[in-house]
Amino acid sequence: GLKGQVRENVTAASPDGLTFAEIMRKTGLPQGTVHRLIAALLRVGYIEPSQNRKIYVLGHRLLRLLHLRTPREVIVELARPVLEGLVERFAETAFVAKLESEDVESIAMVLPDSERHSYVQPGRVMPLHAAASAKAIFAFQDEDFLSRVLSRPLTAFTPKSTTTKKQVLAELARVRKTGYAACLDELDPGVSSYACPIHVAGGVFHSVGLVGVSQRLERVPTATIVAALREAAQALRDRLSGQTPAP
Repeated sequence: GLKGQVRENVTAASPDGLTFAEIMRKTGLPQGTVHRLIAALLRVGYIEPSQNRKIYVLGHRLLRLLHLRTPREVIVELARPVLEGLVERFAETAFVAKLESEDVESIAMVLPDSERHSYVQPGRVMPLHAAASAKAIFAFQDEDFLSRVLSRPLTAFTPKSTTTKKQVLAELARVRKTGYAACLDELDPGVSSYACPIHVAGGVFHSVGLVGVSQRLERVPTATIVAALREAAQALRDRLSGQTPAP
């Protein structure tokens, strides 16, 4: 309908947004109609005023919907060159995980030539309390969302798994503070992983990680791994936001 026409025109605009006059010109609608439609879109959070309040940009609610509904195959193609760069550097498996409803699932991965087995298969659900990729995403969800997720049983996958709500919340707070998550023998015995959140407008819906045998990863300084994952997260943020086209 007309509301969709206004929304699509704002969506197609530059990240800088559109003024009221530009929306009128692009839609060809009367001033009163545009006023009413903009008011409706503001109420539902699909658009919002920018800092100077004279330009309308995409709202966080709409951006969240857009990112959550991005097809997996699109994300896989966008992520592949970034993941290949991580594999080339560390000779370990690199992967991307995505928030799907109230679960986090691995959706893309690249293995080094020397690796015959991967601990991250596409479609594997990554548990909130034991997987770095899940911690990196759940740490940036709202309180109500976390409350629902934490109402589930916390399975002890290994003796190092965190199994209390208090411990999980403390770990997520640490992730928010440091900007990365770690899983040290908590999900699969003898396997460690690190992950960084991918921040986009609207929130955090993806993470990028590195996983491998703990004895190998222990030889690489954590700071080195985290720095590389942060760079990868930045590159993926730009790709997911449409700032860098896929090759």
